[in-house]
Amino acid sequence: MQRISVHISNETKQKIDLAAKAKNKIEAELIREAIDAGLKVIYPKLNSAKALLELARMAKKLPSDDKEPTDVSEDTAKYAFGNK
Repeated sequence: MQRISVHISNETKQKIDLAAKAKNKIEAELIREAIDAGLKVIYPKLNSAKALLELARMAKKLPSDDKEPTDVSEDTAKYAFGNK
C-alpha cells in the first residue's frame, strides 16, 4: 500500500472519528473504503455491452467522407490482409 497525506477540515475529521467508532473500524480502513467507493462512482466499470455501445458512440463521431466500404464485415480478409 501507498501512504498519502491530505488536509481535511476539523468537521470532516470529526465525522471520520464518529463513523469509525460506530462501525468499529480504524480510521485508515474507513477512509480507504470511502475512497474506493468514491472512485467506483467516478470511474465505473463498463460491462461488455456498455463498452461496445460506448465504442459505437465514439465511432459515430469520427469524420466521414462516405467513401468507407460497406462490406467490411463480409469481406474481412480483403480489408485485414489485402486479399482479393
